[in-house]
Amino acid sequence: MAERTFLPGEDAPWIDEQRRLLGEIRLRALEAYATATLRTGGTELPAAVRAARTLIRLAPLRESGYQTLMEGLAAQGNVAEAVQIYGELRVVLRDELGVDPSSASQAVYTKLMRGNG
Repeated sequence: MAERTFLPGEDAPWIDEQRRLLGEIRLRALEAYATATLRTGGTELPAAVRAARTLIRLAPLRESGYQTLMEGLAAQGNVAEAVQIYGELRVVLRDELGVDPSSASQAVYTKLMRGNG
């Protein structure tokens, strides 16, 4: 499905503000959906992984997508890819912001490394 913007082809300060607000609402909705499907588990895990990948694509500096993706992959038994995602997060944050992942992201990684993924 193609992504659409609010009032495509139109340009005005109020339109830009609405686009920004709608984009933020979309990200929060994706976060909520990804978290809910992850917590539901079972047959909903692929949906959590898809939503997390979309979050990362839309907001690569927002750590919640990486955290959910790591947890979802681990829950599916793919700990190796989950650890790889943490590495990708570290590189993105270092290259773009010069910072390390948050304590929440580090906690997910530590859990994975201890085999509690």
